[in-house]
Amino acid sequence: MLRLPKDRDRRFSIAQQERIAVAIAIADGDLRGRALRVVTGCEQRLMVAADIESADVVIADTLAAERSLPPELPVIVIAERRFIVDALRRGYAGALLPSFSDIKLRLAIEAAAHGLICTEAHVDPTFDDEADGEGSLPELTLREVEVLQQLITGASNKEIARRLDISIHTAKFHVASIVGKLGASGRTEAVARAMRLARSMI
Repeated sequence: MLRLPKDRDRRFSIAQQERIAVAIAIADGDLRGRALRVVTGCEQRLMVAADIESADVVIADTLAAERSLPPELPVIVIAERRFIVDALRRGYAGALLPSFSDIKLRLAIEAAAHGLICTEAHVDPTFDDEADGEGSLPELTLREVEVLQQLITGASNKEIARRLDISIHTAKFHVASIVGKLGASGRTEAVARAMRLARSMI
């Protein structure tokens, strides 16, 4: 589920960067390892921040989230369901269950960088469910997810090819495949539809 925070304009500039620096403040070794795998597995778009101060987005457990973090930093909290609504009320950029999938976390990071609030589906009663009946995000390959992330930033086919180190022809092929899978008429509609449907995965 995605919705807009009050400080969206302040956060939006992060999304214009080629790479998003992500800090991981999670004590549990397994959860930390899974989060680290997501960040390092998408090196064209994400990178591990040297520390909290240099991060664009922070992934934290409930204990770390309660510590003093820079207020301007988007924080995604990994928490049990009963803590998620409270995390949003505290002003965090979003929250995911510990059972998050790699794609869920990658989309959550991208959403937070775009100034969106990401939550688990059906936990925020204030959300206007505009995407009812649209279904869920279609199955995308790993490369298609990477291309979709670039489309969300507004990248052209040429920029996508350069950032992902692929040919322009290949970039066009993946864009067309994404547009088709989303049932969109073009790349702009595909991005809008993907952002709406992503709420069913987050």
